[in-house]
Amino acid sequence: MQKDILIWIQGFAASWLDTLMIAFSFVGDEEFYVATVPLIYYLISKRVGVRLAIVLSLSTFVNYALKFFFNAPRPIGVDGIRSLYTESAPSMSFPSGHAQGSATYWGYLATQVKKPWFFALAGVMMLLIMLSRLYLGVHWPIDVAAGLLFGLVFVAGIVWVDGRLMERPLSFGVKLTLGIVLPLLLLFVYHEPDGRKMIGFLLGCWSGYVLESHTLRMALPESIWKRILPTAVAIAIVFGLRALLKEVLPTDAPWDLVRYLLIGVTATLAVPWLFVKLRWYPREK
Repeated sequence: MQKDILIWIQGFAASWLDTLMIAFSFVGDEEFYVATVPLIYYLISKRVGVRLAIVLSLSTFVNYALKFFFNAPRPIGVDGIRSLYTESAPSMSFPSGHAQGSATYWGYLATQVKKPWFFALAGVMMLLIMLSRLYLGVHWPIDVAAGLLFGLVFVAGIVWVDGRLMERPLSFGVKLTLGIVLPLLLLFVYHEPDGRKMIGFLLGCWSGYVLESHTLRMALPESIWKRILPTAVAIAIVFGLRALLKEVLPTDAPWDLVRYLLIGVTATLAVPWLFVKLRWYPREK
């Protein structure tokens, strides 16, 4: 049944559609999130940006753990199915990381924008990314359906938790403790390479943001035009550091965790410190 669905979808194949579907699939890649989460953090809202980074990290961690647990093969290599953009499919199949990540990313943003047009845009983007994974022959239908479900569950969870925290704000000590203890507890649950990367990023991003909010308290300039150049610099720093650390640090444990921890701390603590020192961004009044 699932094979028949993939074959039917691929019956519409065309060269221009191949290119389009690869583009939509890229919107669900890690590189897209690495670029756009700092953009949101430095250009639109620190609060939304850091929560998006945290929920994406948690969702991705769980996705990696589920892939490892179910160990389900992809449709790649199955007779009658054409598979493209296979470099975006290095791990197992269930649930789809692209579907889960897109549901988490676009779903959470929709809850923050709270505009009908953005809810529609978010829904379209989720569906197109899911469809692209089927069209490209790198996932089964059940994979993308499960990914969508898990992603939306994470969105509902972060919105619920955020609502409770607004009612009862946590102290600095509690926030910092949670930012350190929770990722380390998750490390005991799943400590394979992919899981270590997400734990490292979660640990660095969360603790860095808590420390920055308590000590530095960077604020975004009132004029959005004054945010554009610093945002571009922030994205360049994050991508540059990501590439540099990949070259200079070993890829095995615990260095993979350390690499992503440094990326998280840089994005939420070191770059804000730099921007305040340069007087690009003010401190909160």
